[in-house]
Amino acid sequence: MAKTDHCPICNVAVKPENLLRHLNDTHPRHPDTPRLREELRQEPGRTRPRGSSAPIHIKKWHVAVVALLVLGGFGVYYLTTITSQPFPCVTVTPDQLAYHWHTTLKVYSGSTPVTIPANVGLSAVCVEPLHTHDTSGTIHIETDVNRLYSIGDFYRVWGKSFDSPTQMNVNGTAVSPSPSVVLYDRESIDIHYVSFA
Repeated sequence: MAKTDHCPICNVAVKPENLLRHLNDTHPRHPDTPRLREELRQEPGRTRPRGSSAPIHIKKWHVAVVALLVLGGFGVYYLTTITSQPFPCVTVTPDQLAYHWHTTLKVYSGSTPVTIPANVGLSAVCVEPLHTHDTSGTIHIETDVNRLYSIGDFYRVWGKSFDSPTQMNVNGTAVSPSPSVVLYDRESIDIHYVSFA
């Protein structure tokens, strides 16, 4: 059985190493507490030496819980990435695509060319039907669905608003600026804005 002491004020049984804390917590305003506190601090074994805490023991189930939480976090990230895409991810091999076209897009803010970023529509978990591989402005249209896509669809994938361009040219011919202009293979589209952000 563990050795116990009794509190000199209330006579409660406590472990020797806890008597000082008991006095501080239970009897902080008692007139004898300061004197008793000093006496107890002088006695060896009343206070634990600092830094002598028990080692941490990690159980297998702790590791399993942490692993499940991490995997759950990745799962939530994966699902939110998939559901935040404007179009369903392409899920077939390249030889099973409905078609694979390339359209060149040039966007101007005033007279300054805007760089179309690399990897628009590409992520670790999803390849969208409209995407870029580099900053050349080439839009890759790789779809497993037999449908046509528009320039507005690419802007949605890019995360930009089509807004109100001042001028739009398709293969060098002026057309009315519209997000519904369809993207075709080997086509070149120039879009001019007063300011594009």
